[in-house]
Amino acid sequence: MRERVTRLTHVALIAYGGVRKACNMTQIVVVLSTIPRLSHHLRLRLPNLRVSDVSPGQADILSKLNAAEILLADCDLLIPYINKLTSVKWIQATWAGLDKLIPHIQNTPKNYVLTRFSGEFFGLAMSEYVIAQIVNFERDQRQQYENQKLAVWKQEGKIKDHRYIRELTIGILGLGTIGKIIAEKLKLFGATIWGMTNSTPKEKLSYLDEHRTVDSLQDILENCDYIINILPSTQNTEGLLNGTVLQHCKAKNSIFINIGRGSVIKEADLINALEQKWISAAILDVFEKEPLPKESKLWNFPQVTISPHNSGVTNLRDVVEQFTANYTRYVKGESMMNMFDFNKGY
Repeated sequence: MRERVTRLTHVALIAYGGVRKACNMTQIVVVLSTIPRLSHHLRLRLPNLRVSDVSPGQADILSKLNAAEILLADCDLLIPYINKLTSVKWIQATWAGLDKLIPHIQNTPKNYVLTRFSGEFFGLAMSEYVIAQIVNFERDQRQQYENQKLAVWKQEGKIKDHRYIRELTIGILGLGTIGKIIAEKLKLFGATIWGMTNSTPKEKLSYLDEHRTVDSLQDILENCDYIINILPSTQNTEGLLNGTVLQHCKAKNSIFINIGRGSVIKEADLINALEQKWISAAILDVFEKEPLPKESKLWNFPQVTISPHNSGVTNLRDVVEQFTANYTRYVKGESMMNMFDFNKGY
């Protein structure tokens, strides 16, 4: 994959007379995004770039996209044009998950490099979400809010008798960049961390107490107080927790947190797991259908916490930082960060 990226990058650079010339001349970058003032901040950071905006409904969008060597784009806005691009060599997405885009680029020729917006930026944001949700659940913050409304001073139940993070065993499904950062932050609070990946890590991770591959998923479900899904949506992860898989959580009364993708489990199977009390609660930021329909039974479970897919929100500053770092690598013909692997689907 690195050779492919380097070859494509060099093709783009040769057209402009080589790496040195590419670094010193104005290159065309088109921004197709709803992030306010993204192009403005891009110009401030990289003044040698010729940056232009296009927006949905604008005339001659395709011709403007095809005038660019580099695109910085929201995935949903790019879908109508992705297979009609003729000049682009590199697309930097503003999203971490590209599952909406993938169906439109499967089995089509790719003469460009595609990079995701991910890494430390999202890892830190999603760590905050996970830690906040665990603390709120363990200390029954929801009940404390209700008590405050009624001016009632109560210390019953979990408000006083709660678990600390250091007492918890937490299983993380998916140890990519984001999963590793979340594991590191939870370990700082003393949690016991179990992690699941497709294969055994090449080196021992200091913040990981136990490792399992997908084939041993049951071990994690049976031994962890919290199960956190951070897996992307791929052919290998879709439906991973479907059916009766979550029944293995029953012994630990596990809490299920989903900040990966809703496709990991069918809504009906998740509802069944809650009704059967295989899991004691669920903290859900992603869903099989989004927005979550009003008629969904998930809204009505008192042990379910729902958030509107905001555990990690794209931040203007972070997008510019990552684009800048990747642009530096691009003009040097180096492998870029968060490259999308068309074969793996992430």
